[in-house]
Amino acid sequence: MPPRLLLPVAAACIGSAAPRAAFVLPLSSRALHALARPTAAAPRVMPTLTRHLASHTDDPKYQPGAGSRGKPAESTSELLERLEAEARRRATAADAQRDHAGPFPLGVGASGRKKPWKAWSDLGVRGKIGRAFRQSGNLAIILVGGGLFVILTIALTTELFAKNSPSVLYSQCIDMIRDSDALNGYLLPPLSYTHSPHSSAPTRGSAPVVHRAVRHPISGRDHLLITFWVHGRGRDEPEPLSWAKKWWAKAEGWARQGAYLLGVASEPVEPATDIVQPVTAAAGAAGESKDASSPGLLGRWASSLSLRGAASAVRSVTKSEPPGTYKIGEVRADYVKNAAGHFTLLSLVVDVPSSRAPHPGRATVYWSPEADREGLISRHR
Repeated sequence: MPPRLLLPVAAACIGSAAPRAAFVLPLSSRALHALARPTAAAPRVMPTLTRHLASHTDDPKYQPGAGSRGKPAESTSELLERLEAEARRRATAADAQRDHAGPFPLGVGASGRKKPWKAWSDLGVRGKIGRAFRQSGNLAIILVGGGLFVILTIALTTELFAKNSPSVLYSQCIDMIRDSDALNGYLLPPLSYTHSPHSSAPTRGSAPVVHRAVRHPISGRDHLLITFWVHGRGRDEPEPLSWAKKWWAKAEGWARQGAYLLGVASEPVEPATDIVQPVTAAAGAAGESKDASSPGLLGRWASSLSLRGAASAVRSVTKSEPPGTYKIGEVRADYVKNAAGHFTLLSLVVDVPSSRAPHPGRATVYWSPEADREGLISRHR
């Protein structure tokens, strides 16, 4: 950069009353030597040379990290404030986009929070009516929701915990069947219980317990008849976890033998095969005696012509089948309301395979003395 000349110029030369000003004029080296020579008309002028270096500046606001335009560098605090303001601006824009669900305003965004909420005294008659209507609407919604919750709670507790609930009585019947051995001669375990004759019916979402309220025609007392179904395993079907039960029986036998050898337990009892054989022999002898005492051909013809003979033939046909022949049974329970207003069990029977079968098997789980005169279920099939 060429040297510059700093010359004071009087304000009068410019035609202004302003104070003296200094002008910096760029001059060549020859012009500077010419100006430095003294003359008679003008004294010697010593030019002021200014050299601009990259490592020096007279600007007090200059900072090393500033840009080429001379702007001061941004401090760390200013940078953090600017970033925070930018984040707030973006969050506000995002809230403004989320305060509407399509055409419906939600009132949860920034626009909903910034809505003016005037004091009650500042509202007019129309504003007070509108605000009271809005607040009463919110209160009505809360009251309706609370009322529905109370109704649902009462309904559930009444159905699940009331003594006269069919669900509670149904659970009592299942517990009595599990504690009884009346079905051992008809159905093979494991047993399952459903509200319908189909064993694949789901437990959840199924129809409610089939029940019927009946008034006794003679005594006039209220009865509740409950019907459901019990399912067992067929005799040709393998028992679930049979291998585990076999291993458990073997392990138990080995443990007993080990305890006997160590002297901890007494001698293990062997299966009573000797007792079974005489019994079976006696049964065979009894069967032979029955066959010997059975009537001949003429007697059979005569008995078939009589009504008594037909009834005895029907009884001989309906022999008890081995367990597992049927896999389903119809459970019927008869409840009567006592003086306290609670239902008490009169009878609980299981008809295998169902009560509509021609000659069903009857397993009596419970039969009260009062059921003979008050019960609605007959004792005999």
